Amino acid sequence: MRRAMVKGRTWLGACLALVAVATVPAQHPVASPLPRFTAPPVVRGAFDAPDDAPQPPADAQSQLARTFNAAVPLAGGVIIAAQPFYLRAAPEDLARATDCLAAADYYEAGLGIADQRAVAQVVLNRVRHRAFPASVCGVVFQGSERRTGCQFTFTCDGSLLRRTPSAEAWQQSRRVATEMLLGQVDPTVGLATHYHTDWVSPAWDRTMDKIAVVRTHLFYRWRGTQVFEMRHTGSEPDIAMLARISDAHRAATVGSEAPQLQFLPVIPTGQPPLTAPTPPAAPRSGLGSVLAAPPPNVFLVTLPAGGTPASFRAMAEQRCAGVSQCRFIGWTDAARTPRALPMPGSSVDAITFIFERRSTATAPENLRWDCTRFAPEGTGHCI
Repeated sequence: MRRAMVKGRTWLGACLALVAVATVPAQHPVASPLPRFTAPPVVRGAFDAPDDAPQPPADAQSQLARTFNAAVPLAGGVIIAAQPFYLRAAPEDLARATDCLAAADYYEAGLGIADQRAVAQVVLNRVRHRAFPASVCGVVFQGSERRTGCQFTFTCDGSLLRRTPSAEAWQQSRRVATEMLLGQVDPTVGLATHYHTDWVSPAWDRTMDKIAVVRTHLFYRWRGTQVFEMRHTGSEPDIAMLARISDAHRAATVGSEAPQLQFLPVIPTGQPPLTAPTPPAAPRSGLGSVLAAPPPNVFLVTLPAGGTPASFRAMAEQRCAGVSQCRFIGWTDAARTPRALPMPGSSVDAITFIFERRSTATAPENLRWDCTRFAPEGTGHCI
């Protein structure tokens, strides 16, 4: 974005290159051309929750938050649409930006096209704002290295481990992302830089103007004059956390140890080691990735009936004894225990218990479990 706009055939060639390189990986081709953009028929302030929209929890606190949020009026005045965002960068940077934006769309907005476009617009607004990083991946994964402080919840709450998009859902998210990086604008949310679902009520929104509602998401802008003059850095970082679902980010894990949130392959206790599959007969996941045998420091266990997080921890410590970096994952449903990675979404959704030891000298053990089945305790966190 630091270069001047290229005209004529050069500009047309750049657009075609972006579509060819950054739309979807070769193993997941889009069956039809990019759809023509039609502004979604969203009424400001209206609430409509079809099946593809994130659904609000039914607990009393969430319902109270929804009541409070509904009482906050939309700010007056005209919503100013953002300027089109054209990402001009090397092919590998275009591909990384596309997948980062697609991940934000899928994990933050669900499957609704209108929701995904609105979330993508917020990301691109932030790229242009001096308060945020000047790259798409930098914005989406800002603060993800910390347990608190991440700007987009899915980057630090374990969603990337628990949920895997289907090939069709990933294609759709990448298509929407590509549209936005080719200059598509969502006028519904204007210059919003923040949003949250309507069943939470964070303190920060009290100092901002609520400017739009897109089904279950509320969109905000800072008060006062805001300047969106920042230019894209021209490069996009590799995000190791996306390596499991993104070919563009897979290089982030080559030749290095798995990062803190890297998804490690696992197999059930008692199963013999799997032989590495040989192409072309190797089985593949729904996203086209070859299933691989796990490393020796990763274990998967079908947990015994009647156990507790404390007993599961004892099992994990016994299995990980003498191993400085170890991961132990447990299921209560043996039918959902995977034998290799990438594990299917049905297995990810059914994880009951996770024990992680990253380094006996520098990091404490990390415990997580399904708090809908087991009561939360002070020594662990809910999955």
